Amino acid sequence: MSDYSRTTRENRTSPMSSFVRWLRLKKYQYEVTFSLYMLTPTERFIFNFILFMLISLLVTAAYYYLPNHILIIYNRVWYYLQGELASKTAAAGAANKSTYITDGLRTTAAALKTASVESSTGALKEL
Repeated sequence: MSDYSRTTRENRTSPMSSFVRWLRLKKYQYEVTFSLYMLTPTERFIFNFILFMLISLLVTAAYYYLPNHILIIYNRVWYYLQGELASKTAAAGAANKSTYITDGLRTTAAALKTASVESSTGALKEL
């Protein structure tokens, strides 16, 4: 019975002490992973400072540049799938979509007219 009471007493730790134990474990794993336990305190400080600066620069760059980069990728995918820019389509709305079609038809008609005039002129010269 005394063994049971000893184990239950050990299991009744406060959440704060278990959190502190977890933090100590993570610190130990960090030091063992990067072999920091072999360094002097000054070397350890320099290593941690460089690591902190690299991680903070990476997070800052991701925060500032990732949204714009995602927008650029989205526009490229939209262009490859739809054939026109997503920003033009979204800004133009349904009314301007018909003007795109009208402009395209006018350009096509002008090209056909020019081609037919050139081919008919060439055919008349041969006769």
